[in-house]
Amino acid sequence: MKNFFIAFIVFLVWSIFGLWLYSLLKPTNLPDKLTAQDSVLVEKEEQLPEVDSVSVNPSIRDTLNLEENTGMEEDSLHLDTGLKAQTADGDIIFYFEEGIQIQKNNPTPVIPPSLVDFKYKLNTYILEHPNKELQITALYDASENITTPNLGTQRGNTIRKILLEAGMPKEKVYVQSTIKEINFDENNFFGNGISFNFKELDSSRVEMSKFYLPETKTIYPKFINNDIFVNEALKLLLEEAKTILSSNPNAKLEIIGHTDNIGNANDNYLLALQYARQVRWYLVSKGNLDKNRIIASSEGEAKSIANNATERGRFLNRRIEVKYFTD
Repeated sequence: MKNFFIAFIVFLVWSIFGLWLYSLLKPTNLPDKLTAQDSVLVEKEEQLPEVDSVSVNPSIRDTLNLEENTGMEEDSLHLDTGLKAQTADGDIIFYFEEGIQIQKNNPTPVIPPSLVDFKYKLNTYILEHPNKELQITALYDASENITTPNLGTQRGNTIRKILLEAGMPKEKVYVQSTIKEINFDENNFFGNGISFNFKELDSSRVEMSKFYLPETKTIYPKFINNDIFVNEALKLLLEEAKTILSSNPNAKLEIIGHTDNIGNANDNYLLALQYARQVRWYLVSKGNLDKNRIIASSEGEAKSIANNATERGRFLNRRIEVKYFTD
């Protein structure tokens, strides 16, 4: 019994010694259980930036507004293939599947029967929105014939005339010609040469339109020998001159005579001046216009516009040029 007691005491002493030694050797800076996954998470957390340090790149956009999605709605409607009218904000007022056609080198647009109501829709919108004006955008291509005014302006003026006849106020509609590379088809037609844009009413432009001066134009009176006889072109010029000169007290009119190159240059200069003076006399006497506001001048044969070697060319060169101006 004594021996058993001694052995138990020795075992107890060694147990206590072993626990003390283990406590000395045990690491205290690690958790009881650390897995490989936990170590990875800890490493990642140390690498996370502070929220305030994250910079946002404005070029990165939400997926609902991706750069490549811009314009998808309009493209899906194929709005570029038909006639449309829109506001400055891009709101569509109306849309027709067909467009107003233009033909290469032809100043007169072609309006399909399906578009017969376009002028009424435009006029109605202007009447309902008195603070708006209408811009007619008319296209032309650099490869087309060079004319004065350009073909875009002529096409736009044709549409403007239609709108004025439909009752649209003339001071609220104007033409903007735009040169653009146009893909004419095999018949030299392009299906959408005219568009309409409503803008805020420009009061300064409206005021200037009251004193609108027509662009320089060429007319062909009836030439017999060395005299000019009245024809429809001269009658139209008379009415236009009366309107422009009466509405704009600062406007003046220059009548410029031109000839072909048959004869000598000096004689042709005098002949062209004679033509111009006859037209001036007609305007002054028949229109009761101030003779001091109408000038007659001559270019003789110097500025031909066609080949004098042909009869047709000589006819085109014998002409009267009409130019309005202000001092």
